[in-house]
Amino acid sequence: MEAEIQIQNLVKKYPNGTEALKGVSLEIKKGLFFTLLGPNGAGKSTLVKIMTTLIQKDSGSFTISGINPETNHSKIQKIIGVTSQDNEIDPAEEVENLLIFQGRLFGLSKFKANKRADELLQLFQLEKEKNKKASTLSGGNKRRLHCALALVHQPHILFLDEPTIGMDPLARANFWKIITDINKTEGVTVFLTTQYLDEADKHASEMALIVAGEIHYSGSIVEFKNVVNPDENLSLEDSYLHYVKSLVDQEVSEN
Repeated sequence: MEAEIQIQNLVKKYPNGTEALKGVSLEIKKGLFFTLLGPNGAGKSTLVKIMTTLIQKDSGSFTISGINPETNHSKIQKIIGVTSQDNEIDPAEEVENLLIFQGRLFGLSKFKANKRADELLQLFQLEKEKNKKASTLSGGNKRRLHCALALVHQPHILFLDEPTIGMDPLARANFWKIITDINKTEGVTVFLTTQYLDEADKHASEMALIVAGEIHYSGSIVEFKNVVNPDENLSLEDSYLHYVKSLVDQEVSEN
């Protein structure tokens, strides 16, 4: 299976000169459901923002589908979809119009943009909200709209940065059914960051763990659990907590 995303020695510095990312290297296979885990402030969102061309790296390199974003920015934008914590939508515009406008931005004809909007309204169960202004939506429905907008142009890669914040349990379950179906039936590569480790455990197959800007593990979720404790059938959340705590304890003892 070929690599969809390749990252080599990526470094990003804060304005004060300290490093948010400290030589991050990762390889993510095409069609994979991948999750990046780590504590708040570990560098997850920074890495996503660099890969989605929202901010620039300081050094290192990365490619997406073999494309260098520094020389082919427009090509990258056509093959990725992004649902991030910082997504902004026009609060005064109606839901259906936002989807149609997004389709037109990506070059769809008026007919195809309307058709795609109808498909996504149905898929994300937003039909009743289609004539509502975005500002009036609940937090969960706003997150679903963000994801629908990210999928308008049928991207090859979907970046999901904390996508289910604000969703109730039923909405979360429906959301993940949509995403897993897209991953399995359309072969869309999914790159997820989340603090809901039960979601990652249930849906992702491979992971990386980032702490203080450094990758501490990259590989299968099953193998990660075995690395942490091969003698117990631990959940991903329990394994994660055990591993991160051991890193903190080690740092304390060294200092």
